[in-house]
Amino acid sequence: MMRSLYSGVSGLKGHQTRMDVIGNNIANVNTTGFKSSRVTFADTLLQTLSGAGSPSANLGGTNPKQIGLGTGVSSIDMLFTDGAVQSTGKNTDLCLSGNGLFVVKKGNETFYTRNGAFEFDANGNLVMPGSGMKVQGYIANNGDISNAAGDPDGDIQIQVGKGMDAAATTLISYTKNLQGDMTGYDISNMIIKYADGTQETINSYTPTKVDKGTISLTTDTGEVIEVDDTAGFNFTTNQVLDGVKLWTENIDSVTANSSGTVDVQVKSGASSTLVSPSPLDLKGLTNGNYSYGGSIALSGTIITNGVTAIGPATNPNSAVEVSFKLDDTYGTSAGTVVKVRIPNPQNATYRDGDTVAFGGFTIGDITANTGAVVNCANGRTDTLTAPYSVTSSAQSYERKGRGTDGSIVAITRNGKGTAYKYNGKEVNSLSIVTSDGKTLSGLLGKNYSSGDTFYSSITTTVTLYDTDGGVHSVPVLFTRTAGAESTWELSLAGGSDTYNTVEDDGTTFSVSLNKSNLVFDGNGRYVSGTASLSTSSSGDRAYDDGDVTLNLSGLTQYAGTSTISNKGDGNASGTLQSVSIDSTGVITGVYSNGVKQAEAKIAIATFNNAAGLTKTGNSLYQESNNSGKVSYDSTGSTITSSALEMSNVDIASEFSDMIVTQRGFQSNSKIITVSDEMLETMINMKR
Repeated sequence: MMRSLYSGVSGLKGHQTRMDVIGNNIANVNTTGFKSSRVTFADTLLQTLSGAGSPSANLGGTNPKQIGLGTGVSSIDMLFTDGAVQSTGKNTDLCLSGNGLFVVKKGNETFYTRNGAFEFDANGNLVMPGSGMKVQGYIANNGDISNAAGDPDGDIQIQVGKGMDAAATTLISYTKNLQGDMTGYDISNMIIKYADGTQETINSYTPTKVDKGTISLTTDTGEVIEVDDTAGFNFTTNQVLDGVKLWTENIDSVTANSSGTVDVQVKSGASSTLVSPSPLDLKGLTNGNYSYGGSIALSGTIITNGVTAIGPATNPNSAVEVSFKLDDTYGTSAGTVVKVRIPNPQNATYRDGDTVAFGGFTIGDITANTGAVVNCANGRTDTLTAPYSVTSSAQSYERKGRGTDGSIVAITRNGKGTAYKYNGKEVNSLSIVTSDGKTLSGLLGKNYSSGDTFYSSITTTVTLYDTDGGVHSVPVLFTRTAGAESTWELSLAGGSDTYNTVEDDGTTFSVSLNKSNLVFDGNGRYVSGTASLSTSSSGDRAYDDGDVTLNLSGLTQYAGTSTISNKGDGNASGTLQSVSIDSTGVITGVYSNGVKQAEAKIAIATFNNAAGLTKTGNSLYQESNNSGKVSYDSTGSTITSSALEMSNVDIASEFSDMIVTQRGFQSNSKIITVSDEMLETMINMKR
């Protein structure tokens, strides 16, 4: 009888323990990263009344007779399943999925947690803000995180405003496709245009590369004047420029304005005849650009009886003569009556009072008055201080110093540039005329001859950083080799193997190309070809020389279009602006120079039996005798940034378990009550 009392008591104790665990689960339903627990029961001691009997020839076997003495808690198991992901929007909040745990330290004590609510403290340490424990991880070395294995390096510390040193470019990698079915053209001839404004048609082109430079004179009036080789050297500081020759260039046009008018002589053109006056002198023009030998239009209103037909009408040489009064756009010549002959006009009607405009007349001599602007072939301009006449299309303009230019206060050498000469003159452009009539742009530094095959070049731009962090854009050209369908030649701007630029501060940046031809097989795959760039500089801000390797092995040659692209290393200096964390725990810093660089990687710990870890409170765990040794292997674990792991407590299951536990507790209490009543009945038998 007493046995049932103790069985009931053991049941009460067991169910009370289970209720305690359920209560703890429900209490932590909103605890970040909390892992719920469960209770399992097992029967306890048994009293054996008789043992089991073996079967014999006459009797069968008998089972043992045993009376159980109650229940006990077999285990309290931690359920290490993932909780739901809760987005927070805070980039240092991390949700860990899988069997991994974050590693944090307090002094020399190591703890593990699933609570990823981290943030950076005043010293840049990544910590648990509630306890100040420091998150452990691997520290990157200039963006290299390849050491992220084994025991963590230590505390993750990323200072706000951390600086990044400038780094020179050492590698440029090319990828994607060069057009394999590019069309080649037979060269008919070439049209070469010179810097002096002249041009000629040639059948063979062999240029000479020259270095050139300029000198700028800063005057005490604040003006900066760039002089050329025609200037009256030598210049000295404090020299007065009045009357000194500064530069000479071929005239392209003159520009009229309200401050400087232009007078133009107009003659008949190829398609339009000036009848009277011939030539026509236009005076005081205040608007427009005018070039000797160029074209000009005349417009105005037809006068009374101003239209005359020249017949007969069936004659192909028939014409119409129109007399009209020039409109207000022709300066002081407005109102002049002009008669023009229009040969064989098509579908045109002219009547007195109509507004008309006729083009195709030729400009003769030009007189540019004081205040007008002279425009030269190389882009130089000058505002006239005295009238100037243009009487030839090849006329040169000589710029001399004036009293208003003042005296020299500084002389600047603008470094050296690169130019190409042919027949002793500087080349501005080269056009390739093909046998089928197309006109294509050629490379100034490459040789061409009539009858050769011409391929247009594919121009790419590589970005180079020097050791000071300065950035330079260098054009790299890929040109298919005539007669070798799978071979490409590399060159720099203009087809040369050298390239020079002058920085704003006067520093000259020079690049030379060392290369072998790029070769593909019949299937368009890379076979061979190497290239590198050697850089140097001179001037006040000269920086270290460098070598840059061009990796071409990622290129292909397939039909279609050219999609070639490149990407290089190197960077300017910068400061850390923000950080982000990816799914593997790598913390990436974004710098003001546009560079993204790995700063650290968060360590992830795993155990053979994560459920065997010892809880220490504050969502922390420590290694136990049955958890197994810690392993830093993040395989199977994933991090979601800007989110936290919710508790894995299932409210529905917990309330169901609570009902079952309550009923179990009530049932065991009933055992005690009934046993007590039976004992009381026995005692009453004595009475």
